[in-house]
Amino acid sequence: MARRNHLDDFTRRRMIGKLEEGRTITSVAAEFGFNKSVVSRAWKAFQITCTAVRKVGSGHPRTTTAGDDRYIILQAERGQ
Repeated sequence: MARRNHLDDFTRRRMIGKLEEGRTITSVAAEFGFNKSVVSRAWKAFQITCTAVRKVGSGHPRTTTAGDDRYIILQAERGQ
């Protein structure tokens, strides 16, 4: 299975800057050693959001904390 790592903000900004200069996605991908799809997705996200920084914590918010989860499991084990 492929390993997925997020780009750090510094590298993402450098890639976006080169694309804004008019370079092609292929040449930027070759320079940074990334796949073309990685550069393309970063560029597309930049065009939509107008920022090169990833939004941290974008996902469905948790409804229970880790402590609540442990308590629920403990109660379920006691009931059986």
